[in-house]
Amino acid sequence: MAGLKIIIALMALVGASAFSRSMPMSMSMATEKAGMRRKEWTRALDRATKENFAEVAYGAKSEAFVSAAGSSMAPKLKSKIKQRAKQLGVEPKADFCKQPWKGKPLWLKAQAAEDLKKVVAGRDVEAIQAKLEEIEGLEDVEFKAPEGSDDHPLFAEAKAVIAEVEAAAEAAAAAAEAAAAPAEEAPAEEAAEEAPEEASE
Repeated sequence: MAGLKIIIALMALVGASAFSRSMPMSMSMATEKAGMRRKEWTRALDRATKENFAEVAYGAKSEAFVSAAGSSMAPKLKSKIKQRAKQLGVEPKADFCKQPWKGKPLWLKAQAAEDLKKVVAGRDVEAIQAKLEEIEGLEDVEFKAPEGSDDHPLFAEAKAVIAEVEAAAEAAAAAAEAAAAPAEEAPAEEAAEEAPEEASE
């Protein structure tokens, strides 16, 4: 029982420590985006003015987003751009996004980030390691480390959780072994005490 209590206390301590350290990092990760989402694109277009319309509608981000939208959605997005151009009295760009997007889907990085967050929250070391290897193997999808850091914040958090879980497992095993040792010594001590009594009889 004493050994079990020690193990539970150690696990609770490690879990609380990990939670307190990971919260600020998770908040910054929540703002990370891979490419432009439709809601964001629509909001930017609706708020565009005559002065910045060309950059908002035909800039690199918008071009990548519209090109990657697919054959069914892209024409609708281009039509929305034309409508907004007319509202602002701007001449629409006729040759915008004529070539289909040939890169990786813009949602792929965001999906990889969400998947990694889920396995990190589950604190399954094997699952985290497998997901890290999977992400590192993705072509044209890169999680760059901030200047002065060795890893992207997502990767750093994942590796920190792996280290904490492994350390907790080692501590729990050591505590269990320490708790089992007195129990094993007790029968030997009782036998040693009984031996002199039998001899005296």
